[in-house]
Amino acid sequence: MAELAPRILVVEDLDDHRELLTQVLLDLGYSVTPAGNGRVALDMMREGLRPSLVLLDLLMPVMNGAEFLMDLRSQADPLLARIPVVLMTADPGEVTDRIAGAPPDLVLAKPFGLKELRQAVLKICGQGSGTPRWGAADIHDLA
Repeated sequence: MAELAPRILVVEDLDDHRELLTQVLLDLGYSVTPAGNGRVALDMMREGLRPSLVLLDLLMPVMNGAEFLMDLRSQADPLLARIPVVLMTADPGEVTDRIAGAPPDLVLAKPFGLKELRQAVLKICGQGSGTPRWGAADIHDLA
């Protein structure tokens, strides 16, 4: 029986960024579910989605990353509350100010490259099911 790839929930309001992150993660062999804001992502999780990791933008409309984290960590369902979160932000110093009671598992400072993204995901999820299509020369900023 084939092992299922870890599922990553990408929560990013900018369509281009969300699509780029989704494609990069798919190419690395992960399963990916995209969401345009924290409210949509929480609704999907409450309906049964159980990702191995949430890749979360901090600044979004409707429900931002800080609100998402506070809501996620306060869930009565421990399976939801313990899902690891990697927060993406251009201002890492802002994280401690905005998310005092529900810190993320990791913070990726924007802009970040493929190498940083891959290291963060590997740390939490392990290897995807595919072989990366890129070498060191292909690493470029993602954000």
